[in-house]
Amino acid sequence: MARASCLGALVVVMAMASTARAEPSLGSAEMRLSYGLAAGGGSGRSSLGATPLVLSLGGSMAIREQPRVSGFAAIVVETFDRTGAGGEAGLMLTPGAHLRLRAGVIGIAAPYTIWGGATGASVCWPVAGVRACGDLSVDVLVGGTDLPSGSALLQVRLGLGAVFDVG
Repeated sequence: MARASCLGALVVVMAMASTARAEPSLGSAEMRLSYGLAAGGGSGRSSLGATPLVLSLGGSMAIREQPRVSGFAAIVVETFDRTGAGGEAGLMLTPGAHLRLRAGVIGIAAPYTIWGGATGASVCWPVAGVRACGDLSVDVLVGGTDLPSGSALLQVRLGLGAVFDVG
């Protein structure tokens, strides 16, 4: 009898998790892994190479309903040939059920500094109770101790992520 009750409760919880919400969630938690190309230049020099592999862990909270606008913040960790940690923050517009557009600032604070503007777009689909997302990030880094004076760095990354609704 106890097994049947536990099994029944599990089925109910799974059914509730997989049903679509009538109202969108006010907040979300997100993780994203991205990699791409970096182009830099200044003072008559230019370079092209791979970006670090970037892991972002963050969240968002709705601040306006129509059109849906959220504030977001994330911890950003660079890995592979570089190691760095910092953050990203800004605003995200969700104009439809699957598309998310974001703009803000990004900065790496340790062990070196580099900062600039960050933009991105994600297309997300519901899969097994979460939203799986394909992501494009474009960052223009213009200052910090890791950039030579008078130079800038453009990073274009493609990524995969997962978004979990909270609240």
